[in-house]
Amino acid sequence: MKILASLAILGFIISTMFTKKALTSSSASPTNSAFHLIFIISLILLSIYTYTLLLDYSIKINFNLALMTTFLILNYIFFLFMFKKPICHLSLVLFPLTCISILSTLLFDLKETQGEIDYNLVIHIVFSLLSYGFLGLAALQAILLKYQGYKLRNIKNSVINDILPSIENMERGMFELIVFGFILLTLSLITGAPFVVINQDYYILEKISFSLIAWIVYFYLIFQHFSSKVTGNKATNLALGGMVFLFIAYLGTKIIL
Repeated sequence: MKILASLAILGFIISTMFTKKALTSSSASPTNSAFHLIFIISLILLSIYTYTLLLDYSIKINFNLALMTTFLILNYIFFLFMFKKPICHLSLVLFPLTCISILSTLLFDLKETQGEIDYNLVIHIVFSLLSYGFLGLAALQAILLKYQGYKLRNIKNSVINDILPSIENMERGMFELIVFGFILLTLSLITGAPFVVINQDYYILEKISFSLIAWIVYFYLIFQHFSSKVTGNKATNLALGGMVFLFIAYLGTKIIL
């Protein structure tokens, strides 16, 4: 398994280098055949590695495994949308963070307790993971937006200005991801709430409570954007704030445990 993890890390590092070189060169494209091949192989290796760990360990109590699973989902959503949306620049942040999440499973021991999956929650889990994926990519976009804005204000000739799309396109992409994620988060809450009422599951109740706070933050952001054209720092701060609550909902309790 360590070989799989190491090869996946190597693949994501090479993919990052491909993207950086392509984005800084007017003659290259980040979506060429070599990039696709290496990224797909890395994704397959990471999927196999994650699957083998999930057979023996529980993401309920293993923060690093849950984190790596989250980044696996983020990479799948990124892969599906990079052909339709100008989001290849996100790989400059996504791929290195993915490598760190893989390393964390190699460097730190995993607890071997494996909990059984309640199949009544499968639909809720699917909606939850997809919403975390979209909103996670939106959070990465928000981080890049804040960094891009800082560079534009303080450094006139910055490499970041040439690599990233315009701020307008960056914000448009961020809100598209947020709207997709918000819809899926809504479906996640709807499908998870009845289970809490019937079974009084404290673990699910805690997750849904923080997810509901995140839902309110994203609802406010979307409402303000379409009604008052809120953009800039306020929009990125709200996007990141919503993701913080989702992070607590999905991963926060695992840190304590």
